[in-house]
Amino acid sequence: MTVSIDEPAPQVRRLTLERPERMNALDGPTLRALNEAVLDCAAAASKVKVLVIRGSGRAFCAGNDLKWLASGVLDDGAAHMRHQDLMQDTYERLEAAPQIVLASVNGYAVAGGFELMLACDLAIVDEAAQLGDEHIRRNLLPSGGSSQRLPRKLGLQRAMLYLVTGRRMTGSEALALGLAVQAVPAAQLEAATLELAKEIAQADALALASMKQMARRSMELPLADGLRYERWMQHCYRTQSPSLEAGVRGFAGT
Repeated sequence: MTVSIDEPAPQVRRLTLERPERMNALDGPTLRALNEAVLDCAAAASKVKVLVIRGSGRAFCAGNDLKWLASGVLDDGAAHMRHQDLMQDTYERLEAAPQIVLASVNGYAVAGGFELMLACDLAIVDEAAQLGDEHIRRNLLPSGGSSQRLPRKLGLQRAMLYLVTGRRMTGSEALALGLAVQAVPAAQLEAATLELAKEIAQADALALASMKQMARRSMELPLADGLRYERWMQHCYRTQSPSLEAGVRGFAGT
């Protein structure tokens, strides 16, 4: 089993990468298992509101398993491209999932593991974690989206610095840069992650999915178009959700 699945709280599902001996690096079976688990979670929108991604042992994820790639995958161009396509597909599915996806980042999140963190909606990090793209250090290019997501999150100048140097940042630095919402000592990471997951899971499932979609579209649309999209989404929610009237009446004290 390369990805384990549990539900540590009501309406919270947790996926744990289970290759601690390889720092949870993504070989073919692990990436396929992660992709399938994300698909299964997306299909359970009525039962799961928050999806947590974490790694076992001393790392979140060390990216692609270079030893596995060198065992013959790199010699087969089609197989290599299928693996890279599956990585992009998996990360895009995290962004499109109706759940709020929370990365719980311990130890190391580098290369494709850093890209996995960037694809999640929110990240809580071990304050001493080591994070970074690092592809350039091995004369490689990213295939999990960091060249596109990092500039959107940091701005071009700061993102370029990390992309062209392969420089790492700590979890505390990631918090300061806005790549994480919380940085805690490693011993507190699991509890802090679960606390936030449970807080998010109190909200209506359709409202969470809609809010996620609106916020993500804000990064793509001009402001005027984004505001029109917000009004349209609010109308859709009003016509679909039985929770809206109860929420309005409850807030108004009626």
